[in-house]
Amino acid sequence: MIKRSKGFKKTRKPTDKESLNKMRDFFLSIWSKRRHYSEVSGTYLGSEPLSVYFHHILLKERHQEAKFDEENIILLSFDEHQNCHSDMYRYSEVNRRRELLKIKYEI
Repeated sequence: MIKRSKGFKKTRKPTDKESLNKMRDFFLSIWSKRRHYSEVSGTYLGSEPLSVYFHHILLKERHQEAKFDEENIILLSFDEHQNCHSDMYRYSEVNRRRELLKIKYEI
């Protein structure tokens, strides 16, 4: 068992509600403009806009400038989204869009 020294308190990363709301609104805006199908396979995603359907092509952690760029989002099924995180080069449509975004952001 690890003991903590006095005065040491485990800190939690605070949840930024404003940021979460902004991302939710961003996703809802995209959902209202696009068909509810995977942009890779054509699989119907249903009527509810689950966050797992929205994939940032350029990682939002590395490319803050593209975090809220609609061109940086592709709609994917749950399995496709997981596949993208395990192999970012798996789908040609994602790769094509990534190359366009690299040009746009001069990466």
